[in-house]
Amino acid sequence: MNNPIYNFEIKAFYCLVELTINDVLVFSHYEENGSIWVDWPINQYILDSGIQSFEVKVLPYKDHDTLFEKAQLEIGIHAISESGSERIEVLEKKEVNIPNKAELPFFIQKGPFTATVPYKNTGWKASVDLKKEDEKKLLAEILQWNSKLLNVYTSSDIKEYNVIYGEREKEFATAYYTEYQENTPEVFHSKFKNLTALPKDLYQLVLYADGKLASVKLPTELPGFTFDPKVKDENGLGISLILFFHRKKEGAPLEVIR
Repeated sequence: MNNPIYNFEIKAFYCLVELTINDVLVFSHYEENGSIWVDWPINQYILDSGIQSFEVKVLPYKDHDTLFEKAQLEIGIHAISESGSERIEVLEKKEVNIPNKAELPFFIQKGPFTATVPYKNTGWKASVDLKKEDEKKLLAEILQWNSKLLNVYTSSDIKEYNVIYGEREKEFATAYYTEYQENTPEVFHSKFKNLTALPKDLYQLVLYADGKLASVKLPTELPGFTFDPKVKDENGLGISLILFFHRKKEGAPLEVIR
């Protein structure tokens, strides 16, 4: 198959779900609305061909200590050609057996899969192991991005936007077989000028990719920062930025890579 696009299929009932690809949290469902069914593209987390890994974590609803007896999970992985004309089942979609649900605080299903892609992204392969760094200093450095990114969005600073996200978006383009182009001011909604940052103490430091990636996380969001509208009404507009940082070499500042 030429230019395959890999998708992870999740069908879940009466539970919360987190999906990790190659030790990077890439998808979460924290809403208590009965069910979810998604095909989630994962090429940006596949740096090159070979053995990859996945982990699906099933969690109970917020006010429950264990899983519902009715909780169900189906997972699968497939690849489709860029044109959409071909499809290959990498991991056949089927229901996962979750024994003794009412006794489990969570359940994890994980395993390997093989991906064959025509590209090689550098990503965080040779990045610094952030597990070895002082956690307080690392957290403080990441939190500096809270105000930095807020300023970019409230001021519609497209030049700085392209500097911050350039490396990430070049690798996204490679992973999805498109040509990289710098963003234009149209990426900024007019209401972004009214955004405000959440208090820094709400965020928790998180590490991924065996310590090569770091970010901060709110309890019910993917890693990154959330900005709320200054006035919370039906006209307000907030945004959540999914962000993973890495350090290219010792002593270098953190940069956005995903």
